[in-house]
Amino acid sequence: MPKFYVSDGVESSVIDADSVLQACFRCIQYRFNGIPVNGYYKISEKGFENHDDDTIFSSDEVISGFIEMMEKRNIKKIRRKKRKKRKKDEDGD
Repeated sequence: MPKFYVSDGVESSVIDADSVLQACFRCIQYRFNGIPVNGYYKISEKGFENHDDDTIFSSDEVISGFIEMMEKRNIKKIRRKKRKKRKKDEDGD
């Protein structure tokens, strides 16, 4: 699992993740104190200095990503509940 260096301009952290986006989400969730409004997140595999291939997400992109991720989780939960209910109905017949 790669190591990522994540900074929001105020706080910085190093975290293991499978992708740049996962590293950003994990830092926000477990290391940083909230989501900056009108802020940004800079993610790199090389260090905290600036690099040409650094990824930068605006706080708006991060919030949209969180919402999308939560909606997908809720859809999966609803589908699981429907499958379980259907299975009980089939077993009861």
